[in-house]
Amino acid sequence: MSSKHLLAALSYFSIFFAGVLLPLVVLFIADNSYTRKHAGYALISQLLPFAFIVFVFISLFGGEFVVSFGLTLLAAILTFFIFVWNIIMGVKVLREAN
Repeated sequence: MSSKHLLAALSYFSIFFAGVLLPLVVLFIADNSYTRKHAGYALISQLLPFAFIVFVFISLFGGEFVVSFGLTLLAAILTFFIFVWNIIMGVKVLREAN
């Protein structure tokens, strides 16, 4: 298994332990485009839930209950799917190595 596949997969799996930090570091130190591409995808997918949190807070303090509940539920569902997507992409990158 090559180091480019391992670093790319680790960028996705970092959602368990290092969040945004590891994909950001890999994005800047990687020397090939394959690893940088996957680190960028992992970084964006791990930053999206923070954007959802901003919208939820805005709706909680400025909207009606139904709207804030709906946005909170939507944010939770999207965050779950992003979490699962990171795991699937990490496994996919590891399978490409073999």
